[in-house]
Amino acid sequence: MDIGVYMSRATLTEKLSLRRQPNPETAWNLRAWPRGFRVRETNRLFVAADQLWRGYFIFTHALFNPRDQAVPYAILFDTRTWTPISTTPAPRFRGFTYKIPPVMPLTSP
Repeated sequence: MDIGVYMSRATLTEKLSLRRQPNPETAWNLRAWPRGFRVRETNRLFVAADQLWRGYFIFTHALFNPRDQAVPYAILFDTRTWTPISTTPAPRFRGFTYKIPPVMPLTSP
């Protein structure tokens, strides 16, 4: 499953800086659960910033916190999996989207 999120350039820079930390995993919180997420398959989080698609991360886990009513879902990803892509236009949006830029599909491990 692939989804896309829009984040500020500063947030993307912060996420990428975690690649050099002892724990390079971080989270992105969501209000709704993305359909199509499959355990033991490759799931990607595409990132748009400054009105361009920039690249993607590979999910490591997905979590649900029923006590968090605002954003009860979180997807975890390893920042070391960052893969830049050819930049293509991306209008600003909230939440997440399934309309991601065309890139070569990945095979599951």
